[in-house]
Amino acid sequence: MATVANPRKRLRSVSPASSVASGATSLRGSTPLPVASSAIFAPGLFDKAAQYHAQHASSRPYKHCIIDELVSDTLLRRVRREITTKLHFTPKETDIYKLHQTGDLLNISGLSFRDRENLSALRSLRDSMYSSEFRAFITEICDCGPLSGLKQDMSINCYVKGSHLLTHDDVIGSRRVSYILYLPDPEDKDCGIEDVHGRNLGWDPAWGGALRLYEIDAKGAPKAEWNKVVPPAWNQLTFFVVQPGVSFHDVEEVVFDKPRLAISGWFHLPQKGEDGYIEGLQESLNLESSRAALADAAAAAAAGLGELPSPALKGISNFSRGTDSTYMTLTQQDIEYLSVTINPKYLDVNAILKSRDEFVDLSLLELDGVLNDEFATKLRDYIEDLERSPVPVSVSDAAKLKSEWRVSRPPHKHRYLYIEPSRESEPSTPIQQLAAVVGSRQFSKWLMSITGVAELTHSRILARRFRQGLDYTLATTSLNLVDENGTASIYNDGDASGGLLEGTLCITPSIGWDEGEFGGYELYMDDGATSDEQPEQKNDQEHRHSDDDENDPAVYLSGSHSKRRKELEQLRAEAKLSVGDDGSATTCEGQANVDELFDDSDDDEEAEESAGDSVLLTSQAKWNVLTIVYRDPGVLKFVKYVSQNAPGSRWDVTGEWKPAPTHNSRVEAAVSDSD
Repeated sequence: MATVANPRKRLRSVSPASSVASGATSLRGSTPLPVASSAIFAPGLFDKAAQYHAQHASSRPYKHCIIDELVSDTLLRRVRREITTKLHFTPKETDIYKLHQTGDLLNISGLSFRDRENLSALRSLRDSMYSSEFRAFITEICDCGPLSGLKQDMSINCYVKGSHLLTHDDVIGSRRVSYILYLPDPEDKDCGIEDVHGRNLGWDPAWGGALRLYEIDAKGAPKAEWNKVVPPAWNQLTFFVVQPGVSFHDVEEVVFDKPRLAISGWFHLPQKGEDGYIEGLQESLNLESSRAALADAAAAAAAGLGELPSPALKGISNFSRGTDSTYMTLTQQDIEYLSVTINPKYLDVNAILKSRDEFVDLSLLELDGVLNDEFATKLRDYIEDLERSPVPVSVSDAAKLKSEWRVSRPPHKHRYLYIEPSRESEPSTPIQQLAAVVGSRQFSKWLMSITGVAELTHSRILARRFRQGLDYTLATTSLNLVDENGTASIYNDGDASGGLLEGTLCITPSIGWDEGEFGGYELYMDDGATSDEQPEQKNDQEHRHSDDDENDPAVYLSGSHSKRRKELEQLRAEAKLSVGDDGSATTCEGQANVDELFDDSDDDEEAEESAGDSVLLTSQAKWNVLTIVYRDPGVLKFVKYVSQNAPGSRWDVTGEWKPAPTHNSRVEAAVSDSD
C-alpha cells in the first residue's frame, strides 16, 4: 500500500491494551473516548467473522478480504469532513509513486485537547481500528496470529489525476496486515455506481485508482499483468496478510479529475514485550522478501525468477585497444557502416576529439540530432505508424498481434515493451536496424573514441517502448551485474572502479514532455554512499533493516538507500494541498496547530534542497538525442512511469557497456562527481 509519512514527526503510541469499548485514553491527558465501538463499526460487523474468514480463504490470486461496510456511515462522514476541512496533504513523488499524503495519524495523540477535539471522529476511528477487539477480528479472519497494539501505522492518501503507486509487496520491517479504507465522496452526483442497497459508492471504476493484485508465476515472480481489480467504494475495507514475494499489488493511475481519498496503513507483528512476540520472526520474513532477491542482477539470476529481458551483459568481440589517437581505430569501413544511421558530423575527427574532452571533464555527453536526416525521417515515420496502431497491453496481446515487441518482467522491477538486437537474423524494421547498429562492434569503437574509455568488454542493448498508463523502471544501481551465463558477477575480475558506460538514444516523436508532468523522464541519482566505499564493503541489507520506521515501500523494491530515496520523495514537494468541501483539490494556507503537526514544510524545503544536490541528471523524453554517461557503482537510475495522459509512448534505444578491468578504463570524473 502507500507509504507512511515522515517518521521524525511521530510521537509515542497509545497503550497496546487500549480499546474504545473499555474507554481507553490517548496520551497527554485526553479524556476517555465518548464513542463506544458499537457506534463506530457497522451493525453486526463482528458477527460476520466466519463469513469473512471463508471469503478470505477462497480468495485469489492470494488471500485477501473485502468488507463492503466497515464503519457507521454517520461516523465515516464526520471523518471525511474532518479530513477535508482540517488536514493538509503533502505532494510526494518517487520512482514508485505519485500521490498526496498527510502525516502519520499517530500524531493526533500529541495535539492539544482542543485540537484533538477538531479531529475527534478521526481519532475515534483510529483508536477503534487498533483496539484489541478489532485486531482480534482481523486475526480471526486472516489466521495471521497476534497483531501489535503498540505499533500503529496509519495515514491518509489523496490520489488526484495522474497519481499512482507501482507494484510492490509491502514487506518492510514488522508489517503483518496491509489495509485500505476508501473515503470517496458518497454524495458525488457524477458517480452513478450504487451498491445492492441503492447507496452511492462515490467512485466510478472508469476513473481509475483501483487496487490491483498480482498472481505469482511458476518461477515465483509476479506476472507482468495484474490478476484482480478492486475499485474504490465508500466505506469499503480491503486487507491482506503481507507475504514476502507473494502480496504484490499496485494502485492504478487516477485518470479523472476527482480526488481518491483513503485511509491506509498496516497492522504490525507484536513488538518486544507484547503478547505473541516471536524473536527473529521479523528478520526471517524480511530475508525471504522479493526485494532481497531482486536488489541486484546477480541475486535475481541466482533466484531463477526469469527476469525479462535478461540483466546479463554479453561479451563483445575483441578488437584493438585504444590509445591517445583512439579515433584512428575507426576504419573507413567502420565509418561507412555507421554513416548509414549516424549524423556525419559526429563521425568527424575534430568533433570526436572535442566531445571526448567534454566527456572527460563531465562524464556526460548530450548529442542532439545524432541520427542522420534520412534515417531519422524513416524511423520517425515508422514509430508514428506504431503509435497509431493497436498497442499490445499484455503478453497475450503481443502474441495475437504477432508483435516484434516483448513485455518485460517482473513488474516490481520494471515493465515496458522491448526488442533485443538479434545476432542471427538481419533487422527488418528501422527500430531493429537502429538497435543492431547500437549493439555493433563499430558503435562500441565509436563510443571508445568519443569518450576516451580505453576498452569495452561486455554490453547489453535494448530498444524500448514505454506505453501510456503502463510502463516504467524502478530505481536500481549497477552493482553486481552478471555475465551472459547469468551466474557470475562481471565485477569478479578485479575492476576497482566497477562503473559502466551507458547511453540512451531517445527517439520519442511526440512533444509536450519538457516539464516532466507526464513522467517518461530518465533520472540518475546519487545513492548517498561515500565515494571511497567499495560495493563489497556495503552491508546494504543490514542498512535497510536497521530502522523500519524510516523506510518506505519504494526503498526495498529497487535496492536503494533510504536516505536518498527520502530526498527524492520530497523533490517535487513544493506546495501543500487540501481537499475542499466540494471534493476538489485546492492549495491552501496553514490552519492552527492541527496543520503544524501534519505540515512538514520545513523538512520538505531541507529535503528538496538536498535532493537537488543528489539528482545528477534528469533527461526528458525527446526526439533524436543521445545521452552518454559514465555511471559509478551505486548510482540509482530509473525511467518514471508514463502517465495515461502522456502525449504518446516514450521510445528509446539504450545500452550498457562494461569497460575492461585491467586497463585505465575509467574517465577522470564519474557521473557522481560531475558537479
